[in-house]
Amino acid sequence: MDKIIGISNIEIYEFCKLNLETGEKKFFDDYSGFEKFDGFYFKDRENFFVIFASEEGPKLYFKDNVYQLRKDLHISLKEMDTVREFRIEEYNICIKYRTSPYIGFDVWSDQEDVDLFYQIEQSYKNDEYYKKFTK
Repeated sequence: MDKIIGISNIEIYEFCKLNLETGEKKFFDDYSGFEKFDGFYFKDRENFFVIFASEEGPKLYFKDNVYQLRKDLHISLKEMDTVREFRIEEYNICIKYRTSPYIGFDVWSDQEDVDLFYQIEQSYKNDEYYKKFTK
């Protein structure tokens, strides 16, 4: 597994180089210094969550830990007005976040484009999703 991965923010035009061993993050407002992108990230004041491609398939990075995304996990997304709760039971991951202001912002865009947790919850049992995140 590469120690440093290039990832892009799922909601806004922002990019990050993440060192998976140290947790060091470097943020950029353009992608000129990136050879490739390995995945996507979500961040708010409390959370930094990443899904990225690896030779073993999709991996998740959360709170300085790397987890394997698998089809047998129990993943849920609960919608409560403008707040959502994303949960992966087996990894004890629970992220509460506000609905993105970018949902519905672009008439050509759908919810999957801007909500990484929705995308994961809807797609994690799909073989095509695993192919997309396998190097």
